[in-house]
Amino acid sequence: MKHFALALLALLPTVGCSSPAGSAGAFELPAATEPYDASHARLDALLGTYVVGDAVDYAALQAECEELDLYLANLAQLDHATFAALPRAERYAFWINVYNASILRLIVEHYPVESIRDLGGAVFGRVWDQRLIPLGHLAPELGEANLSFTDVEHAILRPRFEDARVHAAINCASISCPPLLNRAFVAESLDADLDEVMRAFVNDPTRNTLNDAANELQLSAIFDWFAEDFEQDAGSVRAYVQSFANGSGTEWILEAGLAYRDYDWNLNDVQGEG
Repeated sequence: MKHFALALLALLPTVGCSSPAGSAGAFELPAATEPYDASHARLDALLGTYVVGDAVDYAALQAECEELDLYLANLAQLDHATFAALPRAERYAFWINVYNASILRLIVEHYPVESIRDLGGAVFGRVWDQRLIPLGHLAPELGEANLSFTDVEHAILRPRFEDARVHAAINCASISCPPLLNRAFVAESLDADLDEVMRAFVNDPTRNTLNDAANELQLSAIFDWFAEDFEQDAGSVRAYVQSFANGSGTEWILEAGLAYRDYDWNLNDVQGEG
């Protein structure tokens, strides 16, 4: 039934945004009409409306694609000197929001899709490497007019901010990803929000199983892929997990057996449950 429903949706007229050069074209943003908004209010409103539990209502969000473009345009109006002078927490929140908003923008442009990985392929290359995000002027050292998700995650967020909590803050539009927070990240509450999303992720039994009775951890593949980040912050993956595990008496985690789960790349879509 799911495949039949997706096929029917694909026959409907496209609603919302498109890219000028097809699937691999950078997002075409309108001119900014408002001063830069450090509160990220437009994204905050979209997330509050369309994030439903662990999933996103992409079908409904598709009609708001222009709002995502207006949000990104509001960020893109900043020049590099102004952006570089912003406090660290504001720049950190900025790039997390850029990643998440751009993922949403990509999905709703092409919705319905079964997986974000379907948007790559032999013609356009890996979806993560497509230069879709027209914010290269804010990271001029990368030498690109448009940034990819790889750029934002691996050339900006991870090396510049050196905080493994980012892996629970950015969302790759897939079921196994840490759930998208239903509000934008902002400088004032960034540290608390990063703690919140990582704690929720570590203790989410659908993504990580901490089985003290069996002395066993079954963790998200994220802890395997980015083990060096967790080791940098806590000394080991187990120690990192323990630092965010709920309850007392969690010392067993440091010696527990460890296995990693397969990753489910299916779209984190509320429609998928039907």
